[in-house]
Amino acid sequence: MCYISCVKHLKLVVPLLFILSAACGKNVNKQVQDAVSNFDNLQLTDQEIEVLSTQELAGNAIAEVKIRTAVKLVKKQGIWVIDEVRIGDRRWEKADHILAVINQKRTETTRDMIQAIGAGIDRYAAVNGRLPQAAGFRELVSTLSPDYLGDPVLLDAWSNPFSYKLLGNADYEVRSAGGDGMAGTPDDIVRRASSGDQREAIQKR
Repeated sequence: MCYISCVKHLKLVVPLLFILSAACGKNVNKQVQDAVSNFDNLQLTDQEIEVLSTQELAGNAIAEVKIRTAVKLVKKQGIWVIDEVRIGDRRWEKADHILAVINQKRTETTRDMIQAIGAGIDRYAAVNGRLPQAAGFRELVSTLSPDYLGDPVLLDAWSNPFSYKLLGNADYEVRSAGGDGMAGTPDDIVRRASSGDQREAIQKR
């Protein structure tokens, strides 16, 4: 097993009120450092956290942060692969555990997005007597927003575009290509529904 130090660049979206709720005498960069250090008990030192920039956006702030950490690697078939990541003082986490949790949360978020999109399509169909006649997902969002879809989204939780297609006069499909970004593979998240009897199926293929 090999230990290699590395630097990770992270962009963190941090609620501004949360940052400013820390000690008022601290400057913003120090407050960001403290927020990152205390996130999930990371226990990182100030020397391991460098705030590159901060930008306030309404009630939030975006902080671009450089974190110095370390990774453990194992050689598999002649290639070094990350096995563990140091997330704090003497605290290591298996890389596949981190990725599994992230993928699970992205799946849940994408399912919720598809549910909201489907609800907007159903509202449109109830008012207009037909499904949105959109050639693709961007056109669908333009058709639904803002009357039928309050919070328009274009990308799933993996930052890949959704797809929309009509399956007939009364049936449609909304699809996320899932974590691999390839449509038609087993990890796709799909909503197929009929505007006639409101039957629907949301599945991860």
